[in-house]
Amino acid sequence: MSLAKDNIWETIGPTGGDGVMFLIPVPDGMPPQAWHYFAVFVAMIVGMILEPIPATAISFIAVTICVIGSNYLLFDAKELADPAFNAQKQALKWGLAGFSSTTVWLVFGAFIFALGYEVSG
Repeated sequence: MSLAKDNIWETIGPTGGDGVMFLIPVPDGMPPQAWHYFAVFVAMIVGMILEPIPATAISFIAVTICVIGSNYLLFDAKELADPAFNAQKQALKWGLAGFSSTTVWLVFGAFIFALGYEVSG
């Protein structure tokens, strides 16, 4: 099998898996938003395992999908029906909240340090 065909399957794996999970009926007692969010999470994990593109890009794509599809992935109908609730603002706040954590930047710094060490020998 050629490299191009491998790359196609690596790309189809996460997106196909996500599509299939969206079509599976929501389990009893689980909110639809939680099931759809789980589908995006599973697709992200499959993408990180198959790695058709770098893992950081896969993570950013998953967060972007969640922010753009926030009406279906993050918020329920009761929240969206509230006129005082700004879904776009809350979705963007959710998407950027992880970058405000010092722990995230500590891990990021450790990876950059390790990459520099690996490159320089």
